[in-house]
Amino acid sequence: MVLVLGGIILLEQELANYLIQTKKAILEKQIVFPMVDSSLTLNVVCLDNISERLLIDINRKGTFKLTRCTYNERYQTVITLVRLDIDTKPHRNPDGTVIGPNHIHIYKEGYGDKWAYPLEDFKCFKNPKDLIQTFVDFCRFCNIVEIPTVQAVMT
Repeated sequence: MVLVLGGIILLEQELANYLIQTKKAILEKQIVFPMVDSSLTLNVVCLDNISERLLIDINRKGTFKLTRCTYNERYQTVITLVRLDIDTKPHRNPDGTVIGPNHIHIYKEGYGDKWAYPLEDFKCFKNPKDLIQTFVDFCRFCNIVEIPTVQAVMT
């Protein structure tokens, strides 16, 4: 269930877990990976309930760092389910712990995407320096089984 409380959208953990764990497909069949200082949003559908729609963002805006990128899986356009930050500033969790520049946020009821975990704790991300491979790894982490062909760009 999705609740709105004081203008803040809350998602029950059970629904968030379902949305993360269910098999999904990206509707676009081919994409061009965004260049530095640009972004791309992809349409995603849950395979067991095609009325459930999500979005995947590949965001390289606001930086001229070739290695910096954020991948984001969103529900109802504003609720982040999973966000992967590559070569960004360190993140401070609500308990004060600081997580390095490569980290992943996973929705946690009551906190949204405020908690991050060190990327090295997740062996499925093979090489964070390879942004296209990391996109594929991110899709697999989000249980996207139909991943588009990705064309690389020079920057």
